[in-house]
Amino acid sequence: MPTDIDHIYLISIGILICFSAIFSCCETSITAVSRAKIHLLKSQGNKKAALIDKFLENREKVISAMLVGNNAVNILASALAASLAIKHYGEAGLFYATIIMTLVVLIFAEIMPKTFAIKAPVKMLMIFLPIIWLVVNFFYPLTHLIQRFVNKFVGLFFGKKHKNSKLEELEEIRSAVELKAIEGTIVKKDKDLIEGVLDLADTDISEIMVYRKDIESIDVNQDKEFIIKAALESKFSKIPLWCDEKENIISILNTKKLAKEIYDLQANNQEIYELDLNKICNEPIFTPMTNSLEEQLDEFRKNRSKFALVIDEYGALQGLITAQDIIEEIIGEMKDQDDALGQKITKTRSGFYKISAKMLIRDINRNLDWDLEESDEAYNINAFIINKLGRIPQINENFVIGDYQFEVFRRNEFELEQLKIKKINQ
Repeated sequence: MPTDIDHIYLISIGILICFSAIFSCCETSITAVSRAKIHLLKSQGNKKAALIDKFLENREKVISAMLVGNNAVNILASALAASLAIKHYGEAGLFYATIIMTLVVLIFAEIMPKTFAIKAPVKMLMIFLPIIWLVVNFFYPLTHLIQRFVNKFVGLFFGKKHKNSKLEELEEIRSAVELKAIEGTIVKKDKDLIEGVLDLADTDISEIMVYRKDIESIDVNQDKEFIIKAALESKFSKIPLWCDEKENIISILNTKKLAKEIYDLQANNQEIYELDLNKICNEPIFTPMTNSLEEQLDEFRKNRSKFALVIDEYGALQGLITAQDIIEEIIGEMKDQDDALGQKITKTRSGFYKISAKMLIRDINRNLDWDLEESDEAYNINAFIINKLGRIPQINENFVIGDYQFEVFRRNEFELEQLKIKKINQ
């Protein structure tokens, strides 16, 4: 017959198993919880979240305390169970106690609480926060010594601990976004937006700028009527004005201000020649082509401008960049209804896609869900082909690069203008 001592032993074992389950739950929760979620709760004024955030700054400290507590109660529970079993069954009781305690600890103190923790880590941390605080502070002297010993031992193999660099942290975010996209939590459109923002720091202005030869500009020495007519016929709101040579940009003409000034002149019955162009022109803003898009976006904010001329290290004009170019790098190319058809992607009956050779590879991949290789030397499809072939292919020439078949539809003396492309395995 069980005695009062036996009942005390059984109750003590049950209590110890409960504590073991709590420690296991807390250990897994502190590992699995999203710090971003805790930060959000903290910003909303949740006091418990603020304390949990402090624990997350040093997860190793919390995990060490939980492991010490968990092992202590498991060993004590096993010792009590062995003592009780030996009392009733002799030496065979040790075998029975080992089997029973292994199953009980495995199911009720390990698998079950850790499953709860994985499914709802934030909720579990909120519930058991007082216990975590108590255990961490109670075992701090012991865990501190253990952690110092472990850090020195681990340091022999892996070196000193270092904080993640910005690049490593960005790669972690990219991986998380990729995983969520695979799981279906994030749709492709949102994934592209997030990746577009992350790519700003790694993308140079030179990869998306309008090159010098493609800049639409006006000779400031032309007649005023010619300048006004050319500016109003342009589809751009800002037109560079050059003097003596095209690379010598001296001012930027604002066509919106120009239209307003013309309207005011007509309202006052004044002639066009009375228009003062200097009033509607701005000083050009120059920016180095080594800037990243992230840096350039910051420059636009500081200067309160949306337009800059790109120069190299010698001060020579290389191209121009606008805020819209950077925005399109994030969200994809935006085209008005009146834009040239050459910038569109058109599918032909033969399965080919007719694409402008100036179109960015990133935009092609986004629109067609392809995986054309993008690099610093080849960021649009024209540069991609020339870089791969080492030459400019002829009109109607067919060739294959990787998984893609190409046909030159239109070209000029120096570059390709329009192509037909088809993915072979589709």
